Amino acid sequence: MMKLLDETSALDAIHTLLAGADHARLAVAFWGKGAIGRLGLDRPGLSLEILCNLDSGACNPAELRKLLDLPGIELRSDPALHAKVYWTAGGAVLGSSNASANGLALESGAATGWHEANISITDPDVLTDIDAWFTGLFQAGYSVRTDDLDRAALIWKARTRQAPTGRRLASSLFEAWQTAPRHAIWKRVKVVWWREDLSPEDHAWIDGEIADGRLDSAVGAYEGWNDHIAPGDLLIDFDVSGKKPAFSGTWKAVPGGGRERLRLVLPVARLALQALGQFPVSGQEQAALAAIAAVAVAKHGDGDGNAIVGFADAMALISEQAGSSLARAFDRAMQHIYDEATTFGYRPTFFLKMLAEHGGVETARRLVRGSATSGFETLWEHGRLDLSVEALILQPQWRELFSDEEAKIARRRLKDFGYAPDSKPAGGN
Repeated sequence: MMKLLDETSALDAIHTLLAGADHARLAVAFWGKGAIGRLGLDRPGLSLEILCNLDSGACNPAELRKLLDLPGIELRSDPALHAKVYWTAGGAVLGSSNASANGLALESGAATGWHEANISITDPDVLTDIDAWFTGLFQAGYSVRTDDLDRAALIWKARTRQAPTGRRLASSLFEAWQTAPRHAIWKRVKVVWWREDLSPEDHAWIDGEIADGRLDSAVGAYEGWNDHIAPGDLLIDFDVSGKKPAFSGTWKAVPGGGRERLRLVLPVARLALQALGQFPVSGQEQAALAAIAAVAVAKHGDGDGNAIVGFADAMALISEQAGSSLARAFDRAMQHIYDEATTFGYRPTFFLKMLAEHGGVETARRLVRGSATSGFETLWEHGRLDLSVEALILQPQWRELFSDEEAKIARRRLKDFGYAPDSKPAGGN
């Protein structure tokens, strides 16, 4: 039997469904304030498996923290989840209603509300299908922990939910690039290497404007780059007038200013990258961008030792530089994994195909950031997780090729399978 439910009747139906169950599985993308109480999820004796889309920026982190505090709950996230499914062994509701103000009228004063359509289902065969579908997605998701919620809170507070990436939230600037290199926000991020300071006349003008209260005392400026820097652009700045590049902070270009040849900027502590998050430039990232200063000025400079490039071009230069000896050595280490696996009868041909198509570093990133593969489980069954990609990337000689988040995922996965990363070396070079 099936029944059509709107946003109001769906809430009643879901609450009733959960009230009569001791176990529920919810694949619901977005969660708002008050969801726990209105759905009755804090009822004693109810065990829960919940899959959300934390990475969308549309989950209230405070509500998810409360979920994590409930006994008998496992909370996971899938960055591609858009489903809304509420399942128990006795019935299910599925449709368009999220566990949010708009989806289930959870807090009528906080949102205008959408017209929703859902159906309730009691057919045993369909319930079995939903259960199996949930199992597959749930296992592929990642466990939500407090540090994941901390990153999600930055997006939630800023309400920058436009253009979601469909990928897991990043924990650093470079990782955000790796997660969503085609996101439109990167066109507004630029790296500047400058040798020539402003002219004495421009310095004097800025000092006068500050003294008269027309400009902020923290203001900076670039001369002659108005065609390259638009208001709202985010700038990563390096002074290359000395013996080696010096990081000079991150800045945001502001409109106007009263002096045509100058583009005024103000300092920012973090680069606000819409749905990707907000990031400072870490010391490691500063070093990587400083290391490409000479080649950037040679390829993109103005002839006077100054250069400004888009973030995509800067990352391409870093990749070219890093793609030399270390990356080639890592390719060999990845090939060694395959060679060693064949000695006990395992031939991971798909792994070999990925190596040929993407190279060692990108293959490792894809495998680590996805869910545990059948190949990983096969190595575990043979007692050879030392040959896993996860174990390999944790070796000190390869760490600079991968982000802290990727290392964290690898370490967590190995721990879940009872393997200590330092117990035995993996791969070779």
